[in-house]
Amino acid sequence: MVTLRAALPACSAVLLICCLARPDQAAGQTPPPDAGSVAPAEAAPAVQDEEADHEALRQLRQVYERAVNENQLDLLAPHLHAEFHGVMITNEQVRTIDDMRAYWQRMRALIGEGGSYTTTLNPERSVIIGDLALARGTSDDLVVTGEGREYRFSTAWSVVCRREGGEWKVLRAQGTMDPVQNEFVQTFLRRAGLQGAAAGGLIGLVLGFVAAMLLRRSRPGPSLPNRLPVPPV
Repeated sequence: MVTLRAALPACSAVLLICCLARPDQAAGQTPPPDAGSVAPAEAAPAVQDEEADHEALRQLRQVYERAVNENQLDLLAPHLHAEFHGVMITNEQVRTIDDMRAYWQRMRALIGEGGSYTTTLNPERSVIIGDLALARGTSDDLVVTGEGREYRFSTAWSVVCRREGGEWKVLRAQGTMDPVQNEFVQTFLRRAGLQGAAAGGLIGLVLGFVAAMLLRRSRPGPSLPNRLPVPPV
């Protein structure tokens, strides 16, 4: 017969094991898996969705390049948000595709008949926060006028896109360029310098001619004798 004193050590051991065991294990339940074991499986679809968003944004870049390079601005119309607002590199504001058409026509008129405008965008990786995407980068642009004169310049741009109905639309856009150190201003200054030199040379010739005339008039003529000779009788 087992005495109480002999059974105490065994009971104490059983109680200790029960106290150290997890409650769900003690109740015969299977413990839930650790968060770390399911995170990769749950994160994979999210990563794939974000990469799909980045690919959709890259498609917008290609649409813009094609619209500019092929002079088909209407390609942008389906991709503009209803509340779109943009600021062009000339500081002009546009809100609709009609505003963009009018702006583009003015630019084409400055370029001249037979000229061209081409651009290549250099985007950084976009930042996507929910249904908003923040994109920025630079561009390499080339303008060839109707006279064959080339202008190479670069711009910095930023764009905000909003997702609607599963599609990304351009909500805000702004382009900027150096207001002083750009090809257009430098060309203007060079032309102004040449024209100023030519004008200065012409003015110098005119002033020199006038000064010579004044000096010629100011010189005294040959003096006449005080008495006229008397002819012989």
